[in-house]
Amino acid sequence: MVPRVFLPLILFILSSIITPLTGQRAADPDPSRFDDAISEFLKSDLQTPYPKGGIVFVGSSSIRRLSIPEVFPGLSALNRGFGGSQISDVNHFIEETVLKHEPKLVVIYCGSNDLWARKPALQVIEDFNQFTAALFSRLPESRLIVLASRPSPRRESILETELAFNYLLGLEAQKDDRIIYISGSSDRYFNTKGEFHHELFADDQLHMSEKGYEIWAELLNPFLR
Repeated sequence: MVPRVFLPLILFILSSIITPLTGQRAADPDPSRFDDAISEFLKSDLQTPYPKGGIVFVGSSSIRRLSIPEVFPGLSALNRGFGGSQISDVNHFIEETVLKHEPKLVVIYCGSNDLWARKPALQVIEDFNQFTAALFSRLPESRLIVLASRPSPRRESILETELAFNYLLGLEAQKDDRIIYISGSSDRYFNTKGEFHHELFADDQLHMSEKGYEIWAELLNPFLR
């Protein structure tokens, strides 16, 4: 069995020979399916304005289900995750969820839903680059923390694609000192035998349990404080 740590590089090399990561592009889903969620964000912004220069979390359901007060006690941060989202959706609503708040620090976790929807990894990387371009064009002094795509038992069938995506994501992060890539948000969910730590996942074996979020706290706290 090939150790998981070597899979990203091996898959990337194979992709350049065969075609996989550049395969057929998939259409972006209709972002209007999140109109209600975004409307709730806008109502919340009017009722309780969040000060500029803060911290904004954005992304898919692992962000939406994140209880900032419980996982990061005492941290002032805004949660703008909306479950089921792909990076193309985050890009569509980046003004409403991120840019309007002019944060000094953004934490993003997104991409797994994209890969599950059979988007090629390179297409998802393009969407990520669109996100960073929009963020730094508007807020050049801000910083971005990117959490690696976290494999899950329920989506084990796309594990290799997720690992390859994470490898490419790490390469992109190296190009800009303002980006901090957290690779441990992927590999910490396996034991030394390459098996899932099932206690780190919720009953659906897709989302994280409280113990899973403890790993996020360990990884992120040094940068958030």
